[in-house]
Amino acid sequence: MRCASWHPRVLQIQVSNALSKGWSVIGRLGEDGSTRRYTRVQKNHVSAILMECKGDTPGHRIDDFIRIGTWLRSIGLSAPEIYEGDEAAGYLVLEDFGDVSFKAALEKESPQKLYGLAADVLNHLRAVECPLVLPDYFRSHVHKGHRRIIDWYVPMVLGKFNDDALGESYLAAWQDVEDVLPEPQRGFLHIDFHAENLMFLPGKAGVKQCGILDFQGAMRGPAAYDLGNLLEDARIDVPDGIRQDILQRQEKDFVTWYRVLTTQFHCRLMGQFIKLAIGGKPQYLQYLPRVAAYLEHGLEDPLLKPVQSWFDQHGVTFGQVPRVDVSLVRPDAF
Repeated sequence: MRCASWHPRVLQIQVSNALSKGWSVIGRLGEDGSTRRYTRVQKNHVSAILMECKGDTPGHRIDDFIRIGTWLRSIGLSAPEIYEGDEAAGYLVLEDFGDVSFKAALEKESPQKLYGLAADVLNHLRAVECPLVLPDYFRSHVHKGHRRIIDWYVPMVLGKFNDDALGESYLAAWQDVEDVLPEPQRGFLHIDFHAENLMFLPGKAGVKQCGILDFQGAMRGPAAYDLGNLLEDARIDVPDGIRQDILQRQEKDFVTWYRVLTTQFHCRLMGQFIKLAIGGKPQYLQYLPRVAAYLEHGLEDPLLKPVQSWFDQHGVTFGQVPRVDVSLVRPDAF
C-alpha cells in the first residue's frame, strides 16, 4: 500500500466510526486508488485494516469488495476476511495480511517460488467457473485503453498534434490482429494482478500463501490478461527464465492471447504514464524504458506485424523518454 494524502476530516469520521466499536488506531497505511484509504487498527490484541471507501462507481463500491472477496474465499483463495463494517457509512474492518507484498518478499524469497505461487493462483481461478456478474473486459475502459499510446505518447515523440485519422488507422491495425485470433478462454480477471497487490502469507499453505488485494475492479474476460500483468510488470524486472518457464506450460491459444493482451497493456501504459506526468505525477516516467522494452519485444511476434508496421510507417520509436508538452494533446484524448 502506498502513502496517502487524504482530507483529515473525512478520514477522522471513518476512524471515529471504528473507534466507537472498540478499535484503536495503530497507524495510517495509505491508498490503493482514488476512493480507498487504509488505517491499521487493533482490538483485543488483534490487528486489522480499516478500509474507507467513498466510491459509488463499478469496481469501487464496498459491495463489490464484499461479494468478490466472499467468492474468492469460497474457492480456497486468500482474500481478507471482513470482521465488521458499515456499508452505508463507507467502511469495513478487514483481516490484516501484514506488510510483506510479493515485491517486498522478493528481497528474501526465491523469485521462482513467488511467481510460481502467483501463477498457481491464476491457474486455480481458470479451473473454477465464476458465477459473479462482472463487467465485460472487451467493453471496458481497460481494453479501450490501448489507444492511450496514440493519444498521449505519439504526439510527444513526433512533436506534433495528431490528425483526425491517426487514431482510426492505429485501431484498424489492432483490429487486423484481433480478427485472426482464436476464441479466448474467458473467466474471472483480477485486472491489477501484480507483485504489489499480492501479499506473502508464509503461515498458510498452498495457494492460500498468496493474499489477494485490490480485486474490486474485477472483470470477465480472456484469462491470459492477468498473467501478462504479473510477468511483464512496469515496476520491477521479472527474470526472463521464470517468464518463459511459466509460459511454456500454457496452451498455444493462451500464449497467443497473452502476447496480444500484454502488448496492448504496454501500449496503454506508454500513454498513461505521459498522461499522469501531465497531471502532476512525473515519477511514472521512470517506468517508460522498461515498458518500452516489453513493447518492442512483443511487437517482434509475427502475429503483431500490422501494429509493428503501423509504428514503422509513422516513425514512432520507443528508445527515449519524450519531452512532455500538454499543448500537443488533443482535447478528445482518452
